Amino acid sequence: MRSPDFYRQFGVYGGGVFFAVTSLAQPFFTLYAQKIGASTGEIGWLITLRSLFPIFVALPAGQLIDLLGPIRMLKYGSLFLIASLAVNAMATNLWMLALSQVLLGVCMVVMASSFQVLVSEGPKEKRNASINRYSMWMSGGTMVGPLIGGGLASLFATELDGYRFNFIFSCSVSVLFLLTLLAVSRGYVRESARDEGGGMSVRDVFKPRGIRDSYMSGIHLTRNRAVQFGLTGTFLIMFIQVLYMGFIPIYLDELGYSTMLISLIVSVKGLAGMLARFVLNWIMKIAPLERILIVAGFSAAICLIVTPIGSMLAATMVVLAFLMGAATGINMPVSIMIMVNDTAESERGRLMGLRLLVNRFSQVVSPALFGSLGAAIGLTAAFYSGGALLLATMGGFSLYSKFIARKNADYDARMQRDLRERPSVQA
Repeated sequence: MRSPDFYRQFGVYGGGVFFAVTSLAQPFFTLYAQKIGASTGEIGWLITLRSLFPIFVALPAGQLIDLLGPIRMLKYGSLFLIASLAVNAMATNLWMLALSQVLLGVCMVVMASSFQVLVSEGPKEKRNASINRYSMWMSGGTMVGPLIGGGLASLFATELDGYRFNFIFSCSVSVLFLLTLLAVSRGYVRESARDEGGGMSVRDVFKPRGIRDSYMSGIHLTRNRAVQFGLTGTFLIMFIQVLYMGFIPIYLDELGYSTMLISLIVSVKGLAGMLARFVLNWIMKIAPLERILIVAGFSAAICLIVTPIGSMLAATMVVLAFLMGAATGINMPVSIMIMVNDTAESERGRLMGLRLLVNRFSQVVSPALFGSLGAAIGLTAAFYSGGALLLATMGGFSLYSKFIARKNADYDARMQRDLRERPSVQA
């Protein structure tokens, strides 16, 4: 039997491999779809499909993680990943591309939630350290993946063949990951007992009543202010990130950037996210987690607004990608820490499922809205208008969070005053 630390480390490194695989393929998906004949609006809806179906399975998947454990659910998620990449490699029309995105969306919900639950097991000190390392390796994967993908695609005479080979290569790596997972999963025992789904069986989870109960239990978690804050912050910054990752390759391609340069810019974003983790502990010592989340959101929104101007020079675009990566890189571990620190360990699966549900809802709205704007007024104007809207939203969210914090502080002060006065009244 391996130690709990071994499986936390496996979650850290396995998460890096997983995001390297998805980042190797996904930056080129929009270019691949464009070569097959998809318009900007159709590409927006294809990306939307990646997040639409998972909305209906995110919380049941989280409950299954609580019931079956994260390692077992990683196996199922790996099968969805392999199927998605295989369909992508064989795709010749929009219907096959749509199927690949639905499969990928389910895979992302299951595997991302399982990895996050796996690394968040244990006492607070080990948990926060593992979450930070996991986030760093995740960013490392998103940095390395596009570089490998760009290098492989550049080896082929036609771009379409290069993009297709990326999907084949990613699928092969995913098969190897599944085989490794099967080998290390023997003897895995969860470090602490979980709720076991409230006495539910796996069959109960998939029944209409079980699905309803999964969402009701997830909604119950949103009563916690820390959960509200973490979910809102991650929704806004995920909205920005999807725009950046989904449409930047197309936008830069229209401006004449080479495939390798686009890969470099995308990978710089991952590099910044990884480097941000090295300074995160220092940042947390000088600022509260909620303030860090707000500043990261403002920074990402500003980067989105100035993208059309920055894209005039490749060097400026690299700087913008770096700043965006740092902002989004800090958001992920901080939003998880905010929520995990105030919830029971028996609810971690549902909490991560709820977080992924909010992320997927953001990813549904973001490409659909931005793709429609891009088709109607052009991508340049869409970046300006979308960035301004998100900047205003971040401002409103910041004011609201300050109001709630002040209201809670006043309530706590009033309760303390009542407790002090109560003995004197009785006397």
